[in-house]
Amino acid sequence: MIFTNLIQTNLTTKVFGHEIEYFTFTDSTNEDVWESIEDNIDEGFLVITDHQKKGRGRRGNDWISEPGASLTFSFLIKPQLPIEKIGLLSLLTGVAVVEGISKFAQLDCKLKWPNDIILNDKKVGGILAESKQIEGEIYVVMGVGLNVNEQELPSEISTISTSLRLEKKSPIQREPLFAFILNAFESMYNKKNTEWIDAWNSHCVHLNSDVKFHHDNKIIEGTFLEIDAMGQAIINIDNITQKFSSGVLELS
Repeated sequence: MIFTNLIQTNLTTKVFGHEIEYFTFTDSTNEDVWESIEDNIDEGFLVITDHQKKGRGRRGNDWISEPGASLTFSFLIKPQLPIEKIGLLSLLTGVAVVEGISKFAQLDCKLKWPNDIILNDKKVGGILAESKQIEGEIYVVMGVGLNVNEQELPSEISTISTSLRLEKKSPIQREPLFAFILNAFESMYNKKNTEWIDAWNSHCVHLNSDVKFHHDNKIIEGTFLEIDAMGQAIINIDNITQKFSSGVLELS
């Protein structure tokens, strides 16, 4: 069970996390937020659950979470951004997750482009951003799944995934951790886009590293340089700098 009052006790935010809908279980926290928009919810409205039964990752993949162990939540953003920069919000969320974890749990997580949270070379979390234009206004629902207190993971992902508890060797209280992530998000959200980009690059696990890049059914090899002001991956391929807005990155 998650205690929302314990989350809010640790919040320093003015917007995000002050209205929380908690479900013991649900199909999808992203879908729950979208359905709530009909009720004229404000920016910062948040849904969190102990058990998400139909979690979605990027590219249609499932997101598996363990009841009572994970942090699985989604929140509403009404961004004042040009539509071409909406994608930066998922990168900003990644920064908030790793900085919240660092401050509360003293674990050094990293970011893998575009939306993976990495700890000791294994995936510990992911982000799924969805946007819609409703009556002329842009809405973004940001979904986050984070392995926190799992003591073992399904065999099919155990070699590539981990949890904060497995790496720290001790349990972690989810509510204040969650509050620290929201605090980090709002603090960075109120800064300039350029600071989001700089922060993301500083946490990237594969900056200036050789990568394999799956794009348009092709595998491209090159050196990942950084992300640009639009959040695109800048990759040096055979001494030619190319930019990509989507694709699957694999560390060499």
